Amino acid sequence: MTRVAIGDVYAFTAARRWVPCQVIGRRGDDWLVVVFAALAVKRPTAKIVDGAPIYVLRHGRPRNEPLYLACDGPLPASYVRLGRRPVDLAFALPKTYRTSPRAGEDTLPVPATWAYAPDRVVDDLTKRPPPFHSRRFPRWTTVDARALRAIDTAVAKLAAARPVTLAALRRAIAATNRHADEIDTIRAEELFETLEKIARRGGLADPAAVIDAQRDW
Repeated sequence: MTRVAIGDVYAFTAARRWVPCQVIGRRGDDWLVVVFAALAVKRPTAKIVDGAPIYVLRHGRPRNEPLYLACDGPLPASYVRLGRRPVDLAFALPKTYRTSPRAGEDTLPVPATWAYAPDRVVDDLTKRPPPFHSRRFPRWTTVDARALRAIDTAVAKLAAARPVTLAALRRAIAATNRHADEIDTIRAEELFETLEKIARRGGLADPAAVIDAQRDW
């Protein structure tokens, strides 16, 4: 088992690039680890962390999360030790972050396994589909394009039903449930009102109870 120490610099690969990180401290049994936004095509030296900025998730989930982690468990073989450097960060360690302007604050460091950072960076670097702008939900600008398209399509199918049946409403709710992690409180209220309005207009007597009972958002 690899012995970890404060100051150790490691790197893992994501999207054919080397992503460095450093062990900056200890909290109980957890190692405090910072991942840096200093990607390299070839294997770097430990000096790559000198003056480097922290890696912040911009496209993956959870969006806007700085990769400042409290890692537990054994160090995976996917981490390659580059050496050791003094812990001398070029930034103040963040204590909180928000995934969106309307979301509440999440605290840092994030409790995680060592596998968390590689998984998140791979997701962050994965090519995204072109943006999708919904006419029905124009304010949902930060929702994943694939999720927004699927939600928009589900609502449009319900609106096109003549008449709106209970089965059609349930199918629409089930389709939106697949993307519940994209639907915050404000979006949930808007989606609820939209589905209820469409269902009532289509002939259902009490759609609110059905929506409330079957939604996951």
